Amino acid sequence: MKKVQHKKGFTLIELSISSLIIALIALVLIMVFRGNLTTWKWGQKHMEFNQQVQMIMKQIFTDLKTVNPVLNIDADGNLMFQGEKINDLFPNLVTIYDKDKDPQNGGEEIVFFQTSFTDINAKDRVRYYLDKEKLIREIEDYNGNKKTKVLAEKASDLFFKADPGDIRQVLIKLTVINEKNPEMKEKLDFAVRLETDLVCVKVVKQYD
Repeated sequence: MKKVQHKKGFTLIELSISSLIIALIALVLIMVFRGNLTTWKWGQKHMEFNQQVQMIMKQIFTDLKTVNPVLNIDADGNLMFQGEKINDLFPNLVTIYDKDKDPQNGGEEIVFFQTSFTDINAKDRVRYYLDKEKLIREIEDYNGNKKTKVLAEKASDLFFKADPGDIRQVLIKLTVINEKNPEMKEKLDFAVRLETDLVCVKVVKQYD
């Protein structure tokens, strides 16, 4: 006579241990997922901030690189570059305004003109400055219309200097601060050389 074998099921202890193992695995997976999500969010914010910093550098660099001599028509109707004629001592200037009482750090504002070789009346005045921690790029056209753009909501230590060894080079320092995370900041220190004659850098003392 065959013996009937009863199928052995899981005991309560085995089920409890299995449930505990599954719960621990799930907890580990959740922690890993949260860690990866936090890292991704941090990387995303850092990348966005780096893109903003790169954009600011590119904007300043491009603006200064596109400074050209100013076209003028003299009394005889001749079209000439400003500063080209004999005794004409007024080329296109990139003017740095030193507004504090520390000439060693450079100027806090820079102003220059962007001109067109196809329209001698086209002459945009470009200005960079800080206004209540905001980095401002201001453009005024020859009709007096002004447009301002905030390049950074939080910035500090904006300084422009003339290179004593090169009258066509501008040295720029700036600290850009992440407005959402003030501990995240980037200190910029770079130079832009004006690639044309009849353009030079001038420092003007303008103490308040």
